[in-house]
Amino acid sequence: MVKIGYARVSSKWYRNEVQLGELQRQGCDRVWRDTDADENDGANSLTAFLEDVSEGDVVVVSRLSAVADSIAELLNLIEMLSKKGVAFRSIAEPWVNTEDERAKVVLDILGGVIDFELGLADLESRAIEDRPRSIGLNKGRPKKLSETDRAEALSLLSMGKTAAEIGRLLGVSRSTISRLKTMPAETG
Repeated sequence: MVKIGYARVSSKWYRNEVQLGELQRQGCDRVWRDTDADENDGANSLTAFLEDVSEGDVVVVSRLSAVADSIAELLNLIEMLSKKGVAFRSIAEPWVNTEDERAKVVLDILGGVIDFELGLADLESRAIEDRPRSIGLNKGRPKKLSETDRAEALSLLSMGKTAAEIGRLLGVSRSTISRLKTMPAETG
């Protein structure tokens, strides 16, 4: 078992000595240093780190913010590590230690909470989209022709009248009538 520390800083003005000290006190055999100021972006650097770890290793971080910007990102990282047989541990958040079965339960619960939150967000966005329709409003411009006028225009078109003649008769432009030729029949 190899303990591999991971230290990341997101600003060129912040130095990672504090994280490095914490990781050394935890007995890490190696420490991976990552900064957003590097030429590679954070995703490429983390990918390279994940390729460097192997089955049986333990990844140690000083705090969760060193590896993830959200719970979903954290859970995704932990899942990728566990697929490789790599354990994960945070010094500042001891409840995140995949070597401990209780921590695995906590992480499973967090995953369920995220799924629940995403479901609620999806329902809310659908409700927002459906709200105008529920009070009789439609997206876009109002229709120039009523269904009756539309049916009459189509009937006149089929009898050979020109779009300009029908437009003058119904009080709309020739192009409005011309578009009726290409529009599918509405149902409902």
